[in-house]
Amino acid sequence: MINAMPGAVSFVSFILVAGAFGGSRKWDKLSKFADFLPLIVPASAGLISGFSPPIIGLLASLLIIAGAKKLGKGSKLVEYVSFLAAGLVFALIGFRIQFIQMATTGEFVYFTWLSIPLTVTWLLLISRSVEFVHAELDREKWRLFLVTLIFIGLSFLLIVILQPEQKLTTAFQLGLAFVGTSVGLLFFGRRKEFSSVLFRQLGFILASLALVGLVKSLTALVLLVPIAPLAIPAARGSFAFTSTASSAGVNSSLLDRTMEEYLGSSSLGIVLIYISLSYAGLASWWYIRYPGIVQAATLSLGAVLLPSLFFVANRAVARLRTLKPSLLQTGPETGKIFGTSFNFSKLKNTSRKVKRLANSKPTSYVATPDVTAVVRAKNDELLSRAFARADVVTPDGFGLIWASRVHDLPLKQRVAGIDLVEDVLGSEEKVKVYLLGSRPGVAEKAGKNLTERYEGVEITGTHHGYIPVDRREIVSEINEIGPDLLLVGMGVPKQEDWITEHIDSLNANVVMGVGGSFDVLSGNLPRAPQWMRHRGLEWLYRIWLEPKRLGKARLIPYFMAKVYWEKAKLALKDEIL
Repeated sequence: MINAMPGAVSFVSFILVAGAFGGSRKWDKLSKFADFLPLIVPASAGLISGFSPPIIGLLASLLIIAGAKKLGKGSKLVEYVSFLAAGLVFALIGFRIQFIQMATTGEFVYFTWLSIPLTVTWLLLISRSVEFVHAELDREKWRLFLVTLIFIGLSFLLIVILQPEQKLTTAFQLGLAFVGTSVGLLFFGRRKEFSSVLFRQLGFILASLALVGLVKSLTALVLLVPIAPLAIPAARGSFAFTSTASSAGVNSSLLDRTMEEYLGSSSLGIVLIYISLSYAGLASWWYIRYPGIVQAATLSLGAVLLPSLFFVANRAVARLRTLKPSLLQTGPETGKIFGTSFNFSKLKNTSRKVKRLANSKPTSYVATPDVTAVVRAKNDELLSRAFARADVVTPDGFGLIWASRVHDLPLKQRVAGIDLVEDVLGSEEKVKVYLLGSRPGVAEKAGKNLTERYEGVEITGTHHGYIPVDRREIVSEINEIGPDLLLVGMGVPKQEDWITEHIDSLNANVVMGVGGSFDVLSGNLPRAPQWMRHRGLEWLYRIWLEPKRLGKARLIPYFMAKVYWEKAKLALKDEIL
């Protein structure tokens, strides 16, 4: 019987890996213990299902392999002796290949004393082959190889599930722990933590999974099916036994060159071959165990699976080659997020720049888009042109800062429109300001509050924002006054439409779109508490005050999904090409 809560082991192993890395700032100091991470597999299985002999044996074997790396200090003799000891420990506990059944006669052939060296050979073959493939992929493609190991682990679990009568609970729990740990390494790991010894242990775990099942029943020999393809590297000149995993690799074979030419990456070809062989093994077992038309058709598909995978991969690689990042740095202090260019300066530096622009001609444009504006600009030509025309573009939204962190861009600080306005007006310099926007009376009230708060501010005029975009009377009034700073608070996209329509004919040094800032400056709406602003939750506070904003907020999950999707595509491109 399979455990009633099979996901628990995978979850625990995943959490343990996450806790080990933990995104911890201290991990760099602890990275020397990375070789012990595979111990999470037997440890998590033991925590959930109990520490049975195979789990204890696997735990001891992995400790020997990882410990020898630290104590041996690179000695190959210590490395091989420790691996032999690890294999013996596992075999002597009783989990070894003890017999086979001849297909023609049905007779049993017992290996007696040969069962131990045969078991150790199997463990060595798979472990060193996994280690070798990790090296052959130049260690740059470790994510791609981890995905392959996860696929093999899932194939193993599928066979176990299809054999409930064999009571392979321990093998199933270890398989779940292996998948959970591998997924954790995939999500939280970094290249420098993944040594050849770590992958050697992952190979040892996979090899041991089949052995734990084999001692239960002769029919459990099928557990070797998804794992056996890992022995492929050993067939390539026995390189896995004669070379170290840190070697540069074997000379390119015809197969390697073919994969490079057709797929652009031999690494991807290796993964597809593993997947195809695992499928063929699983389909063969299903047909032999339960012969039928459906099973035969499934097995027949194996003949076209690899060519089909190569064809699809070829098209996907062609797409990846032309893929350009949607979030990228374009200069020392500039970058793009989904087509909108941003200045990476912090608030104080941006404020100083706006002050300089407010004392000079020609008219400059300052835009302060948030996440929803960026998403809309992707499909709105008017918004896109407006932000492209701006001389200064600041990120008015924590979501933009979060996106820059996900994509390693140096956009570190949110520069909200209202914060920028207050910082610019808070200097001792004299500045003439015109307020255009919001409902009737709001701009006047905001102007009064600004003159009371800042001595250097002179409000030269105000007007509500309920005017046609092409109305010229307001432009004439503004031009007669000639303000240093024109604040336009009509909301997105109307304010951008108005600004781009009139900016070339305006007699104002700086035009700045400020959205709904007038409601806050007038005192009609309070700002979020400081702690909410620092944690990027001001948008949630605004929704609480103005539920109608919930409609725009629906774009935030969409934006987050696009950020992760772009990250995934770029990571896939880096892994494959």
